[in-house]
Amino acid sequence: MPQSMSILEQKSRVERLREIVAAVKRGDKFSAFDVAVRYNISINVVYRDIAALRAEGLIPKDFEFARKERVTLKGERLLKG
Repeated sequence: MPQSMSILEQKSRVERLREIVAAVKRGDKFSAFDVAVRYNISINVVYRDIAALRAEGLIPKDFEFARKERVTLKGERLLKG
Protein backbone atom coordinates (compact mmCIF):
# COMPACT_ATOMS: atom_id res chain seq x y z
CA MET A 1 0.00 0.00 0.00
CA PRO A 2 1.44 3.41 -0.90
CA GLN A 3 2.42 5.66 2.01
CA SER A 4 0.00 8.43 0.93
CA MET A 5 -2.88 5.96 1.13
CA SER A 6 -2.14 5.10 4.75
CA ILE A 7 -1.85 8.80 5.66
CA LEU A 8 -5.29 9.44 4.17
CA GLU A 9 -6.74 6.47 6.04
CA GLN A 10 -5.22 7.66 9.32
CA LYS A 11 -6.57 11.15 8.79
CA SER A 12 -10.08 9.86 8.19
CA ARG A 13 -9.86 7.72 11.35
CA VAL A 14 -8.70 10.71 13.41
CA GLU A 15 -11.60 12.79 12.08
CA ARG A 16 -14.03 9.96 12.79
CA LEU A 17 -12.77 9.60 16.36
CA ARG A 18 -13.06 13.36 16.93
CA GLU A 19 -16.66 13.31 15.72
CA ILE A 20 -17.50 10.36 17.97
CA VAL A 21 -15.95 12.07 21.02
CA ALA A 22 -17.87 15.28 20.26
CA ALA A 23 -21.14 13.34 19.87
CA VAL A 24 -20.62 11.53 23.18
CA LYS A 25 -19.85 14.82 24.96
CA ARG A 26 -23.03 16.38 23.51
CA GLY A 27 -25.00 13.43 24.83
CA ASP A 28 -26.10 12.22 21.39
CA LYS A 29 -27.55 8.72 21.30
CA PHE A 30 -26.39 6.41 18.53
CA SER A 31 -25.88 2.72 17.91
CA ALA A 32 -22.73 0.98 16.73
CA PHE A 33 -24.65 0.20 13.54
CA ASP A 34 -25.33 3.94 13.00
CA VAL A 35 -21.60 4.69 13.22
CA ALA A 36 -20.67 1.80 10.93
CA VAL A 37 -23.13 2.95 8.27
CA ARG A 38 -22.20 6.63 8.54
CA TYR A 39 -18.50 5.99 8.05
CA ASN A 40 -18.80 2.89 5.85
CA ILE A 41 -16.76 0.75 8.25
CA SER A 42 -17.35 -2.60 9.91
CA ILE A 43 -18.96 -2.98 13.33
CA ASN A 44 -15.68 -4.48 14.57
CA VAL A 45 -13.85 -1.26 13.68
CA VAL A 46 -16.47 0.74 15.59
CA TYR A 47 -15.98 -1.38 18.71
CA ARG A 48 -12.19 -1.11 18.37
CA ASP A 49 -12.45 2.68 18.11
CA ILE A 50 -14.72 2.92 21.16
CA ALA A 51 -12.37 0.70 23.17
CA ALA A 52 -9.44 2.94 22.22
CA LEU A 53 -11.37 6.10 23.16
CA ARG A 54 -12.29 4.58 26.54
CA ALA A 55 -8.70 3.50 27.18
CA GLU A 56 -7.44 7.03 26.45
CA GLY A 57 -10.07 8.56 28.73
CA LEU A 58 -11.64 10.55 25.90
CA ILE A 59 -15.09 9.10 26.56
CA PRO A 60 -16.50 7.74 29.82
CA LYS A 61 -15.64 4.13 30.64
CA ASP A 62 -19.36 3.44 31.15
CA PHE A 63 -20.39 4.78 27.70
CA GLU A 64 -22.91 2.48 26.03
CA PHE A 65 -24.36 2.56 22.56
CA ALA A 66 -28.06 3.25 22.16
CA ARG A 67 -30.14 0.29 21.18
CA LYS A 68 -31.05 0.21 17.52
CA GLU A 69 -34.79 0.19 16.97
CA ARG A 70 -36.22 -1.79 14.12
CA VAL A 71 -39.52 -0.76 12.58
CA THR A 72 -41.80 -3.44 11.17
CA LEU A 73 -44.00 -3.01 8.10
CA LYS A 74 -46.93 -2.11 10.36
CA GLY A 75 -44.87 0.66 11.95
CA GLU A 76 -44.49 -1.11 15.30
CA ARG A 77 -41.13 -0.57 16.92
CA LEU A 78 -39.17 -3.59 17.98
CA LEU A 79 -36.00 -3.27 20.01
CA LYS A 80 -33.07 -4.94 18.38
CA GLY A 81 -30.80 -6.54 20.98
